[in-house]
Amino acid sequence: MAKLDWLENNDYGERQTRKEYLLAALFLWGLALVILLVPVRSSAQNIYYINAAEDTPSITGHVVQLEPTMQRRKGLTGVKGGSYRAKIDIEYNGVPYYVTNVGFNFTRAMYEQALDSGEVPVYLNPQRPEKSVLSKGVPFMQYFLPGVFAALGIFLLGAGVYYLKRSRSS
Repeated sequence: MAKLDWLENNDYGERQTRKEYLLAALFLWGLALVILLVPVRSSAQNIYYINAAEDTPSITGHVVQLEPTMQRRKGLTGVKGGSYRAKIDIEYNGVPYYVTNVGFNFTRAMYEQALDSGEVPVYLNPQRPEKSVLSKGVPFMQYFLPGVFAALGIFLLGAGVYYLKRSRSS
């Protein structure tokens, strides 16, 4: 009987390997879920709201709060604008709303003009006026980066399926 002990140990090793593959699959699926739900979903939602306001006319909003959230930085092409925290008061169909999304193309010149006049053009999203934006347009990189993250998430889902199959066949 002593000569057959290696068979029992071999079965134990296979069970451990299957368990490790299953845990790897679950980990990859969890990581893919986090990637797909956090950066990809929020970017896609922001792009959707900006595109919804793309073809609508602008209305005048009154500045309640408008301030930079980070310092301007020097780039290869000169000074780049930073991001801004905004709270703009608008009225649409007699109902007041606050707009907080500045969009991707809100420039330093638009910021200074809004501070001087106290008013800023707001591109209206008629379905959800609180999701209106202060600047139109979506740069290419705002499509590219969520696409890269989505591809990574899909790759991780596929790798999880691969490890799940390995856990059942080993």
